[in-house]
Amino acid sequence: MLITPLLLLCVAICLSPTASVIDDFKANFQPQVTLRTWEQAIAMAKSFIAQLTLQEKCHLTAGVRGTCAGNIGSLPRVNFSGFCLLDTPSGVGDGVLYSTAFVSGIHIAATWDRDLFYQRAVAIGKEFRGKGVHYALGPMVNIDRNARHGRNWEGFGSDPYLSGENAFFYTQGVQDQGVVATAKHYICNEQDTHRSGVMKGANDAIVYSANLDDKTMHEIYLWPFASSVVAGTGSIMCSANEINDTRACQNNKTQNGLLKGELGYMGNILTDWMGSKSTVDPVLSGLDIDMPGNDE
Repeated sequence: MLITPLLLLCVAICLSPTASVIDDFKANFQPQVTLRTWEQAIAMAKSFIAQLTLQEKCHLTAGVRGTCAGNIGSLPRVNFSGFCLLDTPSGVGDGVLYSTAFVSGIHIAATWDRDLFYQRAVAIGKEFRGKGVHYALGPMVNIDRNARHGRNWEGFGSDPYLSGENAFFYTQGVQDQGVVATAKHYICNEQDTHRSGVMKGANDAIVYSANLDDKTMHEIYLWPFASSVVAGTGSIMCSANEINDTRACQNNKTQNGLLKGELGYMGNILTDWMGSKSTVDPVLSGLDIDMPGNDE
């Protein structure tokens, strides 16, 4: 029961910086927090985890009821106040009052301006931090394969390279403000029709499977997530659909194989809401946090 709580806390501690690729864009937008390396974060997290009971460790692996869209519960005994997670399609979401509605992802991508990509993310990150939110549930970096997908506006278009550039600068800009970015929805969540199977309506009765070969996965769908990892993203949200007939949140190939293995991802994986349909298989396949969890 060490790994998942450790990953959760490492993400909160770390917000890891990467190489100086975007230094030229940061002259007027310096990080608002002290950025640590993953090694430093792991050491601090291990020290904290050593104080916890088994029940307290389990408490960090699933959401609880709270005022945010997602909530990691507090641990008063060790002065841990918990985490607040909110959506961020174009700013602080989920009905939060007095927040800015920024230009959508598809529109900012159309500028092909890395400076604007970063500045928009910085502004969003500042509002999240100002409202006390710990996790921004974005960017949405799906490829918009289906033109009828109602959430295409959240993403950055169907060009993997352009989407990857936006993912990189969004992650950097938000995390430079001390807020954890969450790249979503991992992976191949390219339509809402039949995407989850949790609703009773006709459109959600059957979960769709995105079936693709390894080359297509690497050249198109994985690319933006890889860019998020390079940027140091602290969290990635697994999707509700299936990939090659296996649920995304319990897909050992995509989570342990591609993400944590091939890409060397060191942050946590949390589910899209109600994206996990069992217990043991998702954990063994690389899942770290179940959302929204239970009511306790």
